[in-house]
Amino acid sequence: MEKKLFLIGPAGCGKSSLIREVLGDRLASAGGFVTGRTMDENDSFVGWSLFPAAAAGGVEGFEPSLYLDCRVFPPEKHHEIFRQTGVRLLEEALWYPFALLDELGGYELVIPEFAEALERFLRSGHPCVGALRSPEDAELLRSLLGLSDRYPKKLAALLTALRRDPDCRVVELRENNALELRTLLRAWASQYAD
Repeated sequence: MEKKLFLIGPAGCGKSSLIREVLGDRLASAGGFVTGRTMDENDSFVGWSLFPAAAAGGVEGFEPSLYLDCRVFPPEKHHEIFRQTGVRLLEEALWYPFALLDELGGYELVIPEFAEALERFLRSGHPCVGALRSPEDAELLRSLLGLSDRYPKKLAALLTALRRDPDCRVVELRENNALELRTLLRAWASQYAD
């Protein structure tokens, strides 16, 4: 089985939920990162933050690193989160048995420091599992955030590189294949995350 496994599909289709469900307690020992919604004290949506992957496994005490502040329009991007925290999490991922990269394929791909760290990580051959943004979602994100045409090109290049990598499998999550992907994730986890 390939060391790298990525699920791709539209936003909200359940990629992250499926990965987290199957990996369960194993996530507490994962390197890498997860993205998540950040809420304020009144339970109002603030934006999107970056966390160490272990946060998805129930490990507490991590402060959110807000990279997209949605309290303003257009949302305010904080590139330094990916330049510093994102790069550090990718470098430290090699210290763990496996990495979770969830979600990958957003505007972080146009941040040179992060893109270089991601390329180094993917070349390392370290086991990883993750969720990828679809090209359709990327186009929506590009227009929402006012990103240049460079962004969808970077995502297309990443997807091409992953699909050409003989030690990587990219699988689309569709309505009718969740059971099949659950089985695939279990097989990957038993080989690389146990």
